[in-house]
Amino acid sequence: MERKKKFVLIILLIVFISVLSLYYFSGQKKSVYTSRNIISITSLPSPVLTGNISVEEAIQNRRSVRTFSNESITIGNLSQILWAAQGITDNESSLRSVPSAGQVYPLEIYIVTGQNGVSGLSEGVYLYVPSNNTLEKTVNGNLSSKLSTIADGQKAVDQAPVNFVITGNYPKMINKYHDKELCTRFVDLEAGHAGENIYLQTESLGLVTVAIGSFNEVQMKQLLEIPQNETPLYIFPIGHGS
Repeated sequence: MERKKKFVLIILLIVFISVLSLYYFSGQKKSVYTSRNIISITSLPSPVLTGNISVEEAIQNRRSVRTFSNESITIGNLSQILWAAQGITDNESSLRSVPSAGQVYPLEIYIVTGQNGVSGLSEGVYLYVPSNNTLEKTVNGNLSSKLSTIADGQKAVDQAPVNFVITGNYPKMINKYHDKELCTRFVDLEAGHAGENIYLQTESLGLVTVAIGSFNEVQMKQLLEIPQNETPLYIFPIGHGS
């Protein structure tokens, strides 16, 4: 009986050591981000409410374009597209440019810009804050090439001067409606609304973009230091067509 106990203890010890080995030697340990590190804050120009082309023309001409020139975009154009995607359109009730189930607004928009990607903006990762029309810088450095690798090597991501990344906070919606399937639908639909606004506003500014949904979600969250409660949904490379 005593020998049997020793044998069981040895087996348990072997299993324990194996688990520890897998944990420490299976590759780089992953960080889990629960909040953002704000490096700096940039105020954005106010949106312009009159355009050069009609909504109908923008719909007619909208196309997905995957090749970009190396020309930067202006911070004014950047601000305009961010406003179209999630900007405040009614200051009294804090309504935004896209409809949201229960006015929850579970989306976040990050921009990833390279060197000289946006005039007047240093390379790095920024979070758009609709409530005061600002950008909060959260990560330093040019991550466009790494983001391209995470997006299955799609060259448009590396080539574009700036990439918009849309994330969805599913728990935030679930807190209101308590139905996971329904809330998943609500968040995904809202991302689609924001995406189409990005397309149309980009077209109206004489710029181009493409919606990308193929990427490694876990690696993207690590690279951009996205909080754990957010899920990446879209990448929109944006710039001047080549």
